[in-house]
Amino acid sequence: MEIIHYPVFRKLEGFGRYYKIESPDLFIEVSILNGKPNYQSIKAIQYPEKLRIQDMIACEFNFKEMSAEEIEQYFQ
Repeated sequence: MEIIHYPVFRKLEGFGRYYKIESPDLFIEVSILNGKPNYQSIKAIQYPEKLRIQDMIACEFNFKEMSAEEIEQYFQ
């Protein structure tokens, strides 16, 4: 099993949503609405939420890997 070094950054292609995954059960989502960032911290409690984080890390379903430098502007 691969060791993951957090935080991990992802982008959802085509939707203007950016993610900072801080642990296997916690991430921050930033959505850009009318040019303004909207932040939401999500704690994965139920199994489907934890699977979503695994999908983000694995770059499934249009999630794209981003570097901290590419995405840091959304998390300041």
